[in-house]
Amino acid sequence: MYLIKKASEISGVSVRTLHHYDEIGLLSPQKQENGYRYYSDEDMSVLQTILFYKYLGFPLKHIKELMATGEDDLLSHLKKQLLLMQKEKEKLLTLIHTLEKTIASKERRTEMSTTEKFKGFTYQDNQKYAQAAKDKYGKEVVEAAIAKQKGKEAEIADGFNRIFFAFAENMEKAKSATAKENITLAKELHQHLCNSFDCSLEVFSSIGHGYVQNPEFKENLDKFGTGTAEYVCDAIQEYVKESK
Repeated sequence: MYLIKKASEISGVSVRTLHHYDEIGLLSPQKQENGYRYYSDEDMSVLQTILFYKYLGFPLKHIKELMATGEDDLLSHLKKQLLLMQKEKEKLLTLIHTLEKTIASKERRTEMSTTEKFKGFTYQDNQKYAQAAKDKYGKEVVEAAIAKQKGKEAEIADGFNRIFFAFAENMEKAKSATAKENITLAKELHQHLCNSFDCSLEVFSSIGHGYVQNPEFKENLDKFGTGTAEYVCDAIQEYVKESK
């Protein structure tokens, strides 16, 4: 059994954060009559699992849902996390390779294509994006979309990447966000989304604003080039306005 200070020292999680986990019902250790919290070895294993999920980008609300599955042990969670981390490893290795090529191109003064520069920076619907969409549009809508995409995830991600690369190239060429070429790209993006779910113009407009207002979405899109999120949002709003 470990007092909260010792549990904090072992795990690297602050005492304040452990208190918060207890308050939200994510990890609630035994409490003695003196009010002290005592963490068992099982509690520490649960904490480890929580930290793995946090590292993978899951919000606490989603982690709590995952941990409340009624399983007798954490083995299935660990197996899921291993698969997710293996995918993360593959992505990291790709990014390392891209960085190595970028350094080499700078040293040798050779050119890299836009696609090569952004290999590894992919726009994908991972768990945190799916959760954000559920919060905004409802669980049934999102789950129906995920079912429709099943088996076509790579194809869908490639479609997003192609469109966002094109936006980034137009931005790099100093074309206006509302230029004809970008309105055409916004239309392609809308149609690409409609292939997964019933994306009305109003929803599409909201998604465009989300690219700028949601920090995670904005960060992901801006990997195609600083300012891409706002650039795409402006193109979407102009497309929506012209389509009404």
